[in-house]
Amino acid sequence: MAELERRLLVYNAMLDTVPIGVVMADHQGRIIYGNSHVEEMLRHPVQFSDDYDSYHQWTSFHADGRQVESHEYPLARILRDGETQAELVVNYQRGDGTMMWMRIIGREIVDETGERIGATVALVDMQNQKELEQTQQLLIRELNHRVKNAFAVVQSIIAQSARKSELPEDVTNALIGRVGAYATAHARLLGIRDERIGLAGVVSDTVTPIAGERLITNGPAVALPEKAMTLMALVFYELATNATKYGALAVPGGTVTVSWDIIDGELHIDWVERGGPMVVAPTRKGFGSTIIDRALTAETGGRVQLDYAPAGFEWHFVMNWNNSND
Repeated sequence: MAELERRLLVYNAMLDTVPIGVVMADHQGRIIYGNSHVEEMLRHPVQFSDDYDSYHQWTSFHADGRQVESHEYPLARILRDGETQAELVVNYQRGDGTMMWMRIIGREIVDETGERIGATVALVDMQNQKELEQTQQLLIRELNHRVKNAFAVVQSIIAQSARKSELPEDVTNALIGRVGAYATAHARLLGIRDERIGLAGVVSDTVTPIAGERLITNGPAVALPEKAMTLMALVFYELATNATKYGALAVPGGTVTVSWDIIDGELHIDWVERGGPMVVAPTRKGFGSTIIDRALTAETGGRVQLDYAPAGFEWHFVMNWNNSND
């Protein structure tokens, strides 16, 4: 008996030294233990709930403001629903009335025969992390606002300079449009927390304003590497503006289909125009063609194929997808 008590003292001392809250429940969901850090974090004594239907005593809320119900807590999901592990992020109402974000990480406890005899959860303080995320989003919104203003100034300078130098209107519009496409891509990039951006979003941002309902898209969820995202936005803008001048979008009823897929470790993107005027290959390459072909292949290591088929212009792009995920 003395040896058992000594082991329990050592066990409790160990759990009191870890910098997280630890709570344990038996197989019926009754709370049987909480280390000292639980009270420090939550600013109230450990709630020794009788079973997993009583966990509402631990008052917390989801991100959308809904109160967390007893059966949603990880301990209940393990002991009531049979999950082996469960997690939940909550905004917890502490004993002094203040709120804190914390992550609850639960695992089952089994005996030597593999039978579940209880469960334990770790309570991890996320308050500082949440506050940093909120500050980051505030800074991103402010930076996005300033960048948009900067691009607007650039577009205004282009327009004013063009009028003074009597540049052709189509040249001016092309420059302003390219800056606008880059600005849109940059705004989307600032709004993404990681370094990969959805291809569908890039197509929607750059092509939909030009093609409207005549744009057809088809493809799985694919996230572009950051380095390819802004250039791809410019490519789609050039393809769309060319389609309004010479291709399917230059006449009523013409359509543009943008499709993509990952095949054998390669990302395939296809731009296909149908219902437009007779296709004629250009006799010279301008700045737009440089973006569509050479700049994109140089940046991504991919391959571009242009097809001026009688049925409609087609642009095909292939890049190694395995390398893009490194």
